[in-house]
Order: sequence, then structure tokens, then C-alpha cells
Amino acid sequence: MLPGATVGLLFGVWLFQQQSQLWSLTAWLGWLAALAALSLLRCGLRLATLPGLSFSFSIQTWLRRLWLMVLIAALAFAYAQARAWWRLQSALPAVCEQQVLQVQGVIVSVPERDARGQHVDMAIEHSVNPACPLPARLRLNLYEQSYRGDTATPAAFMPRLQAGERWQFSVRLKRPHATRNPHGFDYAAWCLANDIGASGSIVSKAPMRKLQSLVWQPAALIAHWRANVGDRIERVLGSTPASAVLRALVIGDDSQIARADWQLFVDTGINHLVSISGLHITMLASLGYLCAGWVWRLRPHWALYVPTKLAASAGGALVAIAYSALAGFSIPTQRTLYMLLTVLAMLSLKQRLPFSWILCVAMWVVLLIDPWAVMAPGFWLSFGAVAVLAFAMGGRLRQPRWWQGALQAQWVMTLAFVPVLVMLFNQLSLVSPLANALAIPMVSIGVVPLAIAGAVLPLDFLLPLAAGLWQGCAHALQWLRQLPWAVSYLATPAMWAWLLAMLGTLWWLMPRGWPLRWAGLLLLLPLCLPVSTRLQPGQMRVTVLDVGQGLSVLVQTAQHTLLYDAGPIYNAQSDAGQRIVLPYLRHLGVKQLDLAVVSHDDNDHVGGMASVLAGVKATRILSSLTPDASFFTQLQQLPQAMHIPHVACHAGQQWQWDQVIFKVIYPAKKLAAEVKDNDKSCVIQVLSAHGSLLLTGDIELYAEQALLDSASERLRSSVMTMPHHGSKTSSSLAFISQVQPEVAIATVGYLNRFGHPKPAVMARYQALGSQTLRSDQDGAIVLNFTQGQRPQVIRWRAVEPHYWEAAD
Repeated sequence: MLPGATVGLLFGVWLFQQQSQLWSLTAWLGWLAALAALSLLRCGLRLATLPGLSFSFSIQTWLRRLWLMVLIAALAFAYAQARAWWRLQSALPAVCEQQVLQVQGVIVSVPERDARGQHVDMAIEHSVNPACPLPARLRLNLYEQSYRGDTATPAAFMPRLQAGERWQFSVRLKRPHATRNPHGFDYAAWCLANDIGASGSIVSKAPMRKLQSLVWQPAALIAHWRANVGDRIERVLGSTPASAVLRALVIGDDSQIARADWQLFVDTGINHLVSISGLHITMLASLGYLCAGWVWRLRPHWALYVPTKLAASAGGALVAIAYSALAGFSIPTQRTLYMLLTVLAMLSLKQRLPFSWILCVAMWVVLLIDPWAVMAPGFWLSFGAVAVLAFAMGGRLRQPRWWQGALQAQWVMTLAFVPVLVMLFNQLSLVSPLANALAIPMVSIGVVPLAIAGAVLPLDFLLPLAAGLWQGCAHALQWLRQLPWAVSYLATPAMWAWLLAMLGTLWWLMPRGWPLRWAGLLLLLPLCLPVSTRLQPGQMRVTVLDVGQGLSVLVQTAQHTLLYDAGPIYNAQSDAGQRIVLPYLRHLGVKQLDLAVVSHDDNDHVGGMASVLAGVKATRILSSLTPDASFFTQLQQLPQAMHIPHVACHAGQQWQWDQVIFKVIYPAKKLAAEVKDNDKSCVIQVLSAHGSLLLTGDIELYAEQALLDSASERLRSSVMTMPHHGSKTSSSLAFISQVQPEVAIATVGYLNRFGHPKPAVMARYQALGSQTLRSDQDGAIVLNFTQGQRPQVIRWRAVEPHYWEAAD
């Protein structure tokens, strides 16, 4: 019964996390009535079963099990809703956003530092604003650079925040808000799962008072310990790539790992190792289990008081808890710890239990403590990996040798997770089996124990050994990544193809002798089929991505693809191209851009383009940038992108793809020297049989007037992006009256500091009868120019609504 009950629990919790809003009392009463009706039906069927029929007992047993699964699913759904309701009550009230609030709290994370400033998590103890109750935990940023990169406050005058300190700040906060794109990361869901109720910035011009250097609270002491361990690693090894990786492996701080190194780990499929992973915790817990058992066997009389198996389990549990504390008890670490402690507790029992029962109990513990775990890919990968290995390698008549078992396990895991990795990450690392076969033993058995011992104990010489071992592993990974067939990217498969692939995987995992086991692998082939609806000549699909305060638009015709801008760069390790645009292109299966357009040299338009071109080939670049722009310096450092031909953008350029016409209508070939960057934006009009599109970049009144003077009769378009994100220096009445857009889109960040789009500008469009859309409220906007004279508009927040966004 336990496996069936676990299925009910898992389904109930998962189903709740898919809801668009919390259920009302009326909905719950209706559900209770449905349960009562199902109970009556079950009783009626039991009474109607005639005695003496051979199948009556099996029918009753089947109904009882089905009823139990439904009941547990309903209770799990209700429990998950109750937990979500309670957590959402502590969210920052919407009326308090962007207000200056005074807070007092303790820094409970290892501070992350980059070129823009410092970033910490703070546990709030006191707020002097009774009208604005604050969440228990905030994510705060102390900026040393402003949005455009100039110095906001000199770093010398900034305090250096340390873990475990108590501070009093003035802060400006926002509720958790995510950019919403197909197949994109949901930051708001991550904040909910991690119990972060708001994020914002510390007002650097207001007084900042340090009240205590070290607070004697568990969370503060653990954070202080972790920070000291991280500083020790950096002091011994310096600021090197190996030092950054060891910090990630020892204290879970991966903020210093360079972007190029992360890409290496992803391409070779070993990114799961470069963190406090379940594999490392399990390996160290196993070491603790063996050592405690060995000590107990050296003192046989100790077993009279505490059984050896129980002592070994306790030793493994203590090691796992200590390592999890060193990792800061992050949510993924907690899930692994709960799972491991449950397994150790059940293994220490005198009664031998089936492994499926142990796995089910572990899942109950994890989901009851953390019902948001089902939203994390790591949850499915962790439990799935254990279940697959148990199914594929358990119950065999002849056990393989240890090296055969290790190779078989790696082979099984690689093939079994092909459908899952393609669905979640659109990636298939063909060198992953070799990379993991090399990296798993080197990292888990060599690097991690040496690094922890060298960082925690006064044994400095162990850290260079761990760093040298890692560098040898990294060199081997670089060689593997350079192989031409190292990594492949596939479009997100259709659900039927994915289910067929999962069935094929299960068929292949059956024991030797199962008929046609090899044929199961053939069912993986539909994963390679294109899934997006093919466009016909004359049709186009336009996606205005939600990149925050910035712009990125993808235009697709039957056989060609154009990308117009790629959003902003957020910090040295992250930009919209890497986090949003590139994953979306891979989700669609786009392997080449026929044209990459950089409208002008502003961070919020060009910032992510280098990352995109590093991951997807482009035939050429069209831009208004001068040859000395920093963007071209970036491209020279990318082997794939350094030789892409560049064409200067100017009015009069025109081409046709699949019966869709593209026209550059601004700027002129020569502009006055005093014209600012915004008014150099490349303006492109796209004309199809089913409507037209006007991409305006950041043009302002000067460029709008120039367009009215040179091309006023050709400006009319079905859809337009609002110039300069709807600022007051653009969207003049004369200009938009000439365009007459049916749909006008403002691409803006949530509560952006510029106040875009301005209410007067929005009112101007609405007065003309235009439908106004905003990326911060609607998410990504997909426009299908496939039939009629008006595009079909799809707003992604409406397609995939979530209950944690309902209050925004």
C-alpha cells in the first residue's frame, strides 16, 4: 500500500503547484462533495458485488487502493495549499514596494561580491514601519555601481558586510517578480521555495549602523563559519578558477565561478558535481558510516550499549549534517539530507524493509517538509536516479564485479536520463558518460574530502593538492569538450514523444532476456523530431521576450530567423542572452540566426548579444555600432563569433525571406555628430501577408521626426514596440498617429527605476485605440502572423498563470 499512497501524495502536491490561484472555500466544498459521492459509489459497488464471484475480492481490493490514493492526493493538495497560504501571508504588501523602510536584522548568508556591489540574505528582527510588515528573510544588494556602470558611491566609503553581523539599514524593496518566458527560469517560484519574501537595495546615502559584529544565533554562527572557511580557501589558493570551484564544493558558494567555466561543466554534463550535490553528501555520509562502524568493531563491548549498525548510521548522519551546515542548509541540500537521514534511520532498524519502501518513506519526509520540492528539477533527478539504479541493477541473478558495476551504473544513468535532460535542458552531452566516469571519482573521492579537510582543519597543504587534482580534471574536460560531437541541443519535444521515449527507456532497463530490449532505444528517436508548427511562405511568428528592462525580439519566417537585440547584462556572470534568449532559442530548436541585429550601443539592448552568438551561429550582424564599440571586442574573444561579418545599419536596406519583406527605414547613412545613441537605433519594418511589425529600438523625438519627414506614408504597422520602452521623450502623438498600431508593446522591467512606461504615453496609445501590452505584466508576448490581417496575440503570463503571482 505504501507505494500507492506515495503516488497519491506526489500527485496531490504536484497538482497543487500547477494551480493558477489558491482555492476558495466554495471550491473546497465542491471537492469535498465529490469525495463524498465517490465514497458512496465505492460503498454501493461493494454492496452490489455478489458473494461467490471469483473476481469480487480483487475488485474490492482495487477500489480500496484507488480510494486511498485519491484520498491521500486530496489531503496532500490541501496540505500544500495550507503551507502556501501561510507562506504567502508573510510576503511584502504591494503598497510598501519601493518605499524607504528602516530595518534591523542579521546577515545569514556568505556575502557575494562582484563589480556592482555586495549581495546578502538578511533575517529581519525588527522594522520601525508598522504599516509595512516585513517578511522574515530578505535578499539585499548594496550597490557600488549604478545601472549604467558609473560609480554610485565610492567603494572606499562602503562598509564591507560580513556574515553573522547585525545591521540597521534603510532599504527599498520589491516583491519577488520573475521574467516570464516559455521554458524559462521562474525567479518568483524560487523565492517562494526558499522563503525569501522580498528583495531590494540598501539605500547607501542613508545611515548604515553596524550594531553587533557577531550574533550568537545558529543561522548567524553557521554563516560566519562558512564565510571564514571560504576566506581560508581564497587566502591559501588566491583568486583562481580552482579556488572558485573549491569554494563551491566546500561551502556551496558558486558566485565566483567564471561563466566560461560553468559552460564547460554544462557542456560535459558534470555541472551537478560542481556544487554541494547529493552525490557528495552521500559519499561523505558513507565514509562516516564506515568509519563509525570500524571504530565500533575495534571496541566490541561498545556494541552491548549501542548496536554497531545504529552507531554506524549515527556516524553517517552526523557527517551529513555537518557538511550540510557547511553548505548553509540550502534547499537542495536540505532535500538530500532529509532523504539520506530517512534512509539511514530505516537501514538501522532490525527489520529488513524493501528498498521501494525506504525510497517511499524518504519521499514522504521530503514532501511533507518541503512541498515546493516538486518544482525543482533536482528533486526528480535525485529520486529518479536512485529508482532507476535500483530497478536496473537490483534483483539480478549474478552480481557484477565492482568496476563492471560502476561502468554499468554510468551507462544506465546516461541513457535513462536522456529524455529527462532533453525535456528540462534541451541538451544532450554526448561526452557526458566519459566526463562523469572521470570526474565523479576524482571529485567525490579525491577533491571534496581533501578540500574540506584542508579548509576546516589547519592542514593548508591539502588545499593545493585538491586544487591540482581539480585542474587535472578540468584539463581533461576541456579536451573532451573540444570533440566535434561533444554536445548536441534538441528542441523541447512534444509530450507524446517524451512519453514514448520514457516508455522506451523503461523497456530497455528490463532484465536481460526481456524480449526485444534493444527496441526500446528506438522509441527515443521521436525526441529528434521538430515540434514547432511549420510556418508557410508569407507567414511569420514574432516573440517579444520578457528580459526585464531591455529589449529582445525574435522574428521567424518559414526558413529564416532574425534576432533584434538580446536584452541587458545583469552582472559579470549573467546576462539576458545567457539566461533568457539562448534557452528560448534552444527550446525552439533554432540552431542558426540568419541575422542578428543590434539596434544601438546601450546595455539593455546589446548586453546579452555576445552570449547568444557564443551559443548559436549567426550568418551576419546588422548594427548601428561603430567599429570601436566594446561589443566587437567581446566578439573577438569568442571563437565561434569573431569572424561573423558586420554590416552597418542604414535606411534603404531591404531583403525578402519566404515572401516576408524586411526594410530598414532609419537611421540615415550619415548622422550629425551630436546625435545621441538612442537616436541612432536601427528601425526595421517587417511586412507580411497577415500584418506588419515596426521595431523601434530606443528612438526619441529627434528620430521620430526624421522618420515622419522621410517615410511618413510607409510607417503604418499592425504591431510596434514602444520607442524607448514608453519613455516621455518618445512616442510623440504625431509619430504614433502615423503608425496607427493595433498592438503597442512596452518592454520594461518590474518597478523599473525610470518609471517606464509613462502613464501619459500609455494613455496616448489607448486614445488611438491600440491594445497596449507590457512585458512586466504580460511576460513574453508571442504574435502569430498566420491568418487574416491581424496577428494572434499570446501573453505568456496568461498561458501559464501561477498562484504565487496572483497578488501582483
